Amino acid sequence: MATETGKRVAPYLPFATFINSLDVFSQGVPPKLDRSLWRSQSGLLQGQIMNAYRFLYLVDDDDSATDYLTKMATKPEQRPEALKELIEAQYADVLNDHDLTKMTLKMLEDSFEKNFSVSGATKQKAIAFFLKAAKFADMSLSSFLQSQLRNTGTRKKRGTKTRIELTGEEEAEIISDVASQSQGAVTHSVRLKSGGLVSVTVTANPFSMPVEDREFVFSMIDMVQKYEAKRETLP
Repeated sequence: MATETGKRVAPYLPFATFINSLDVFSQGVPPKLDRSLWRSQSGLLQGQIMNAYRFLYLVDDDDSATDYLTKMATKPEQRPEALKELIEAQYADVLNDHDLTKMTLKMLEDSFEKNFSVSGATKQKAIAFFLKAAKFADMSLSSFLQSQLRNTGTRKKRGTKTRIELTGEEEAEIISDVASQSQGAVTHSVRLKSGGLVSVTVTANPFSMPVEDREFVFSMIDMVQKYEAKRETLP
């Protein structure tokens, strides 16, 4: 297994997207992988999936499937164990820098900057991927890092209805993932005073819309912008 991290680009796609990408192999793993396997995803996400597979050594230098990919694809119950081995190998420099059970978020950020070619928002996404992957692999994390992770499936009953409450970060991740699957999609989100999140995604070309549709879409955009401007002035 290749373990030299150098200045590679650490995976920075949503972790749920990575795990779900394994579903395409339900009928078997092809000997060599390419982006076309995930046709339902945008070109950007296809590239991010391939980068994650290469980084974690699910494929080798020729993009041929490794035994790890076969194991994770065909034996879902063994994914945590296999992923832990991959994390320990491919994030070895990070794990060698500091004890994961005592690491602060700042220490993790500094280690990512030193060992990987990521910065800014990409670095934050790469760290989020790493932490969620480590949690999935049942690796011990410090309380400082645990605080960055929240349950994604907390259910609360209200009358006869059941809703799943997500954190703002998780909501944004899902919205980004869904929107990126639509070519030319534009998404704008606004946080409600009550704490909820409203997002508007437009995939249609406004120049080809009939007048009625265009007026409706732009009136909705105006409403979101006005509410957002009003929220910025509220405490």
